[in-house]
Amino acid sequence: MKSPWMAGMLAAAVAATLCGCRRREVAPPLPVAVQVMTLRREPIAEETRFSATVRERHRVELSFKVPGTVAALWQVPEPDGKPRDVHEGDVVRCDEKCPLARLDDSDYKRRLSTAQQRLAEVQAKERAALATVTGARATFDRIKVLRAENSVAAQTFDETLAKRDAAVGELDAIRQEVNAATVALQQAEDDFAHCRLLSPIAQAVVSRKYIEGGERVQAGQPIFEIMDLSHVRVAFGVADTKIRQFHIGQTVSVTADAFPGERFAGRITKIGPAADLRTRTFEMEMTIDEPKGLKPGMVVTILVGRAESLVLLPMTAIEHGADGDQYTVYTVVEENGGKVARQRRVKLGGVYDNRIRLVEESPSQVGVGDTIVVTGAFRLSEGQAVQVLDLQQPPLHIGL
Repeated sequence: MKSPWMAGMLAAAVAATLCGCRRREVAPPLPVAVQVMTLRREPIAEETRFSATVRERHRVELSFKVPGTVAALWQVPEPDGKPRDVHEGDVVRCDEKCPLARLDDSDYKRRLSTAQQRLAEVQAKERAALATVTGARATFDRIKVLRAENSVAAQTFDETLAKRDAAVGELDAIRQEVNAATVALQQAEDDFAHCRLLSPIAQAVVSRKYIEGGERVQAGQPIFEIMDLSHVRVAFGVADTKIRQFHIGQTVSVTADAFPGERFAGRITKIGPAADLRTRTFEMEMTIDEPKGLKPGMVVTILVGRAESLVLLPMTAIEHGADGDQYTVYTVVEENGGKVARQRRVKLGGVYDNRIRLVEESPSQVGVGDTIVVTGAFRLSEGQAVQVLDLQQPPLHIGL
């Protein structure tokens, strides 16, 4: 049996203990330091690059149709105003009055004059023969009527018939001469016209020059090679996995190391129907209507793709949700004068470098303007107080 003294001591000790517990208060957890970013749309350029080679639009080798001596070449003014003969690299604008080269046409002019005179002579003979035939036919028709009435002898009828037939035969022979003289004149005119070497390209660049003034040249001998650079072609190969990115008439961008910072617009004008058996690629061709200095042989880069405006989430911000196929992020919101973390579900799209696209539709619970935790999310729980540090994320440029 306890003494009153011991009972009093025990009661005092219990009271002291209880009083001590009431005085000790549990301190609130310290805010978790996190880095955050505000979601915004970013321009994303998704491009596939192809290396290609520039080609001329047309390349033509020119020659004279007739032989002769080169009498003159196209004249190009020098910086001092003095003219000189055309040479490689010159831009020429040729027409009937200004040929690239001209032969001495004196022989061809004489042949043309002779052919004109010959045709005039046989045409005069044709007119005389035609008059003879007309008279012979009229005489025969009259004698034929008289013979039917037995008013003329049979011999007279036969002689008239023979004269008519002879006149018709002579007219036919003369008409053959007229045809031959006409052909000869046409040939002489053609030969005379081809003493001038004209360009089939209105504005051409001389890429090769094979002769000089005063040289004797043969028919068909190469004289010049010219190129049309008003437009240029770009040829490149595309793997079968990329062929679906192209269609005829499609506009694409082109860059060249020779013109840094500049882009050229081209359009697809040819898609190969079958892959090359050696390279296993499809031949593609595009046309640049405004080459602005691009020349055949230059290497360019073709950029095919699209530009989008996306919301991207850093991978460090994404956590697995309650279900295995769910993903969440933590947003930071103001509550009761402080900042706390709230878990929100997100729907993810494709991967862009080290970030993932946010699909802005249900079940995503965040969007543009929301502030999310990008560093330290693994230490958070729902309603956790946080201390935020700003993190600026630079725009992303994707090049495939």
